[in-house]
Amino acid sequence: MKHTYSIKGMKCDHCRAKAEKALNTVEGVRAKVTLNPPEAIITMEQHVSTQILQEALSKAGEYTIEMAGDDAPAHHGDFQNHHHHGEHHDHHTHGSADGHMAHSGNLKTRFWISLAATIPIILLSPMMGIRLPFSLSFEGSHWIVLALGSFLFFYGGKPFLTGAAGELKSKKPGMMTLISMGITVSYIYSVYAFIANYILQTAGHRMDFFWELATLIVIMLLGHWLEMKAIGNAGNALQKMAELLPGNAHLLQPDGSVRDVPLRQVQQKQQVMVKPGEKIPVDGKIISGETTVNESMVTGEAKGVAKTPGASVIGGSLNGQGTITVEVTGTGDSGYLAQVMKLVGQAQQEKSKSESISDKVARALFYVAIAVGVVSFIVWYIATKDINNALERMVTVFIIACPHALGLAIPLVIARSTSLGATRGLLIRNRNALEKAKKISVVTMDKTGTITEGDFRVSAIKSLSDGWSDTEILKTMAAMEVHSNHPLAIGILNKAKKDTIDIPKAENVTLISGTGLSGIVNGLQAKIVTAA
Repeated sequence: MKHTYSIKGMKCDHCRAKAEKALNTVEGVRAKVTLNPPEAIITMEQHVSTQILQEALSKAGEYTIEMAGDDAPAHHGDFQNHHHHGEHHDHHTHGSADGHMAHSGNLKTRFWISLAATIPIILLSPMMGIRLPFSLSFEGSHWIVLALGSFLFFYGGKPFLTGAAGELKSKKPGMMTLISMGITVSYIYSVYAFIANYILQTAGHRMDFFWELATLIVIMLLGHWLEMKAIGNAGNALQKMAELLPGNAHLLQPDGSVRDVPLRQVQQKQQVMVKPGEKIPVDGKIISGETTVNESMVTGEAKGVAKTPGASVIGGSLNGQGTITVEVTGTGDSGYLAQVMKLVGQAQQEKSKSESISDKVARALFYVAIAVGVVSFIVWYIATKDINNALERMVTVFIIACPHALGLAIPLVIARSTSLGATRGLLIRNRNALEKAKKISVVTMDKTGTITEGDFRVSAIKSLSDGWSDTEILKTMAAMEVHSNHPLAIGILNKAKKDTIDIPKAENVTLISGTGLSGIVNGLQAKIVTAA
């Protein structure tokens, strides 16, 4: 059996991985957790209560889990209805996007405050291996460096220290552990060097690493802020898709009357009326009426699609100038728009090949760094018999082992590429496709709405008869096209409006099936037909 659960408290991909691992520790459970939307799709060999899942999840962090959608129990009926009938998508995706944007906002504030504390540290603390031609230090400046460095370690380093604690608790050290190792070792050794140099004033000078500590924290905060912002932007793109569905629908009653009801109350097999210019609230089949539908925000097709009785319509698309009656075939999770959103949301959380490799490298690098650091200490101590010198070399190894590029470049590039694509209408189903894109030699695409705008406009009018001026031709055509909702008719009427043409009234306008229109304009019989 398979169930869907919503999870609260996840803020980054590291949180997602911890939650997924925790759920998979439950016997008989196979869980796939996504960050946007924040949910878990769980396959069970036999029923497992939400309480048991919550207990497992609580061991990984401050996360809460509850059933969502079709799996929600009866006493959550209102929530379930939201999920079924469209409004849930707005709340769910909106909450997810807001969560990421709020988290990126926290990281943004933390970054700027940390940067402000880093600048004086850079100016007052010498950088390892470099001597500046001038000195900005003054009596007591080392106390300022110590205070700012301590603030940076506990304030700016908090996200990494918290993440490392979770990784070590799950016995799966990774990127956060490496970063935390670098900043912790550099801070502890720097405090030791400060005490030895300025308080105990022991023989010899010990170099501190406050400069390296500050720059490391600021760089990694910047990377994580940009990553969260990119994920949040991708969530906003899904939110915009969710907002395509209106909040209410015109529901036809058995007696023929129309009543406006919340969208969540609409059921399959019911009939709704869609007026000109309104968003179509549900997936369905047209029972009566003719119109053109703009499906560009849902399918990407910019050209208006003509719809007649029997044709299917998609919830979230925009109705044209006709009034139609639609029989409901799909709402909420069963609707086309919901399926697209779910597909994109899950695809955004799938790791690419490069991300998977970077995780394995980070895990291996942690153990390698520990081993190399210890060996460096032993070798330098044996060679110099100077424990301070040996400690400096070991600390240097730990700091250098912190994977700045590995922790910043790969997740940032992938997340940013995905979010940029989503905001521009490019929905990526598989992140590995981004890595394979460099091998593309031929691209096949639909012309209308992709290469062209899909917006029909009159580019030129040329009369082929001396008895008709260009303006008279436009007047006559516009008079009959007023009675049509064809995309070409809209282009002709827009041209008449742009040229401020006084459109005469047409009479006896009839549709010539598959050919055009005929009617009487200013007492003259006129036809608009194809050249054939």
